[in-house]
Amino acid sequence: MDRLGGVESSPEIDDVDSFVQELTGCQDDLILFIRTICGDFHLAADIRQEVNMVLWRKRGKFAPGTSFRSWAYRIAHLEVKNHFRQTKRRSVTSLDPELLDYFAAELPASTDELPERRRALQGCMERLTPKDHELIRHRYWSESSLEILASSSDRSIGTLKARLFQLRAALRLCISERLSEVSA
Repeated sequence: MDRLGGVESSPEIDDVDSFVQELTGCQDDLILFIRTICGDFHLAADIRQEVNMVLWRKRGKFAPGTSFRSWAYRIAHLEVKNHFRQTKRRSVTSLDPELLDYFAAELPASTDELPERRRALQGCMERLTPKDHELIRHRYWSESSLEILASSSDRSIGTLKARLFQLRAALRLCISERLSEVSA
């Protein structure tokens, strides 16, 4: 017990707390990394769970002071490769291992700027009309199809697709402008 009557924290507990903080802090980036490699959100969520279990089991091997995110991405890369190897055994078409290695090597560098990009996207999304905001949210955060949105909003699927194309271009430009303002 410490002088104040509380339990003294041991270095091991502090290390576990730090590890959990690092682990929970990279969950969004981790799923984006995995989804970019495997292309399927639901599969990425399953693989992320496996990655989290591996990270937890190997937490003693993480070297404090190094990049947790890079270490987690490396393990995620290996888990995705493992998944594709297992799928290949079941004769399901999967990505070429060399292409998978390329993605895994290139993605971590681009994820360093994700927090700034997210803030820029959030600011740009706030500038959209409610109708456009709903369209973007439906397309990227809903599991229902554009057909359902088209029928409920009395617009054609072609109109929605064309508007999505315009909105993506406008959001890309807005994000680029905001990021250049931050770096200037």
